[in-house]
Amino acid sequence: MRSQKKFAIATAVVAVAVALAGCTTGDTTDPAASGDTTELSAEAQTALDTAYEGIGSDLADLTPVTPEAGLNFYVMSCGESNPTCSAPAAAMAEAAETAGWNATIVDGKLSPEGFATAIRQAVAGGADVLVPVGISCSAAQAAFQEAHDAGVTIVGGGGVDDCDPKLWDAERLWLEDAPVPSPFMAIGKLQADYVFGKTDGDPKTVVVNMTSNPWGGLVTTAFEDEITALGSGEVVEVVDVSDVESADGSMNQKIVSVLLANPDANSLVMPTDGYLVNGLAAAIDQAGLADKLTVVGGFGSEGALDMIRNGQPGITATVGQAQIWESWGSIDTAIRARAGEDVAFIGQSVQVVDKDHNLPDSGPYDGSIDWKSKFLAAWGK
Repeated sequence: MRSQKKFAIATAVVAVAVALAGCTTGDTTDPAASGDTTELSAEAQTALDTAYEGIGSDLADLTPVTPEAGLNFYVMSCGESNPTCSAPAAAMAEAAETAGWNATIVDGKLSPEGFATAIRQAVAGGADVLVPVGISCSAAQAAFQEAHDAGVTIVGGGGVDDCDPKLWDAERLWLEDAPVPSPFMAIGKLQADYVFGKTDGDPKTVVVNMTSNPWGGLVTTAFEDEITALGSGEVVEVVDVSDVESADGSMNQKIVSVLLANPDANSLVMPTDGYLVNGLAAAIDQAGLADKLTVVGGFGSEGALDMIRNGQPGITATVGQAQIWESWGSIDTAIRARAGEDVAFIGQSVQVVDKDHNLPDSGPYDGSIDWKSKFLAAWGK
């Protein structure tokens, strides 16, 4: 099912192709890409309904726990320039302050060197608790080892502790009986359900695979597995991208080049919608590709939802992963880890958001329940 073609398109040729594509009239709009689902097959409609329903919990089993007062909390954003890093970092700082802690954000700047520097800033600043947003332990193992040796409580903020031996005190838990093992895999699964539905069971998808962190591969694998389980469709190419390519802007041209080289592609899926916000959606539109593609991001950032609300070309939908909810869940996890208790399943909802479904009136995707009152009650606030 997975096909990785050799990427070797000269920059000059790409520039000409993009310019020519930008001159097309756009009169051949694909009904699936524009949201016309009036004549879908039963299988396609079921997949689309699954994507909209999503996966999550109601936090009914959250037990009381008392936060320690006055701790120094540091949250390491994977990169403040990326909204799917900066928004959860800010939410964690807010939640920590609400719990009675002193909160500081340090910027990982979308690179292993930046991650390490930010972690060391936290240690030097006297961190009692550190939560890294959007990276796994192996992305900065030496720096995490230093924090561990300094007695800092380290709690996962979306990544996994894949160091050997393990260095984190706890990972944030999602659902006890989840249909897929992680929220990252839920993103990939629901992206597959959505493009299957929107293309009436015939997705021909370019998949962007993030290589800088292990969770990127989880999204990609889950997408491929779900397409296989649905029984039809094709991954026409997998495009590996790194945080470095995102930071320097070269990623946008790379992805557009692959799309131009695959004229039969009818869908594009991204591990994070932050890429679309940071110029890729505009590049897709400028290349004349927006009308033929169903484009699906991940995480449900405020910027991406604003684009969907405004009907901006180059983004059709995103898989909302209630990042503010899960950010507060990281603080709940840290509180319980510091108290020597079992950490709780924080159960944030994950579901597809497009212009007609699950779209909040404003702000980022925030989940399907009043989760904040549940955490405040558990903390005695």
